[in-house]
Order: sequence, then structure tokens, then C-alpha cells
Amino acid sequence: MKYGRYGWSYLFLRAGLGAVFLWIGLDMFRHPETWIGYIPAHLPGGMSRDTGLRLAGFFDAALGVLLFTRFMPAMVGLLAAAHLLGIIVVHGIDAVLIRDVGLLGAALAIAAWPQHRYRRRRGWLFWKRRTSGIE
Repeated sequence: MKYGRYGWSYLFLRAGLGAVFLWIGLDMFRHPETWIGYIPAHLPGGMSRDTGLRLAGFFDAALGVLLFTRFMPAMVGLLAAAHLLGIIVVHGIDAVLIRDVGLLGAALAIAAWPQHRYRRRRGWLFWKRRTSGIE
């Protein structure tokens, strides 16, 4: 599996960010009492904080799984960046801002990574088949 000139870097970046999102998403389900304080008191549509926490946990875990499976990595990177930007805007400057900025940079790097070597053609085929040119 080739990722281009910086193949291992891309693999580590994607796997690391995927692990962070998956871990946080699953931890939101395992220990909701530690995460509920990060959910704003007033959510759109009159949604409860518990429901908001569950949705955020599901979204984070889904992003992690999608980053691991390499399913549309540029789109997933953009979704992760938008999610992190939303967290930064909602919470403002606090003690964990630098971590979120670092994760935002990693998500933007995945979104901007050149995708020409393994464009998705159809179904679950994520890589371009090489042919010898003689058929």
C-alpha cells in the first residue's frame, strides 16, 4: 500500500488522529459524567445535554473509524477540522486549547493530502490497480 513520497507519515498521521477521535468517542459513552461539562447548557432545538453528549460521542467515534478505514479521507479530514473548529469557537480560550489546535492542524493536513494515488473508483476499491499496459 503506497501513500506517495511521505507514505509512513500519512499513515501515522491518519492512524494517530483516528485513535484520538475513536478513544474520545468511546470514552464519552463509558464515562459521560466527565464529559458532560464540555457540552453547552443550551443546545439547538431544545436538545438535552445527555443527547448532545451521545451525538458528539457517536460522531467522534465514527470519525475515528473512518480515519482508520481510509474511507474518503479528505472529506473526513474536513469534517474533523470543522468539528474541532466548532469546539474551539464554543469553548474559547481555555487550558486545552493548544491540544485542539494541534488536532485541528492534523485534520487539515489529512484533508489537504494529495489523493491522486488511490482515488476511489467504485465500491470498496480504495486503490488504483496498476496495469502493465499490455493486455
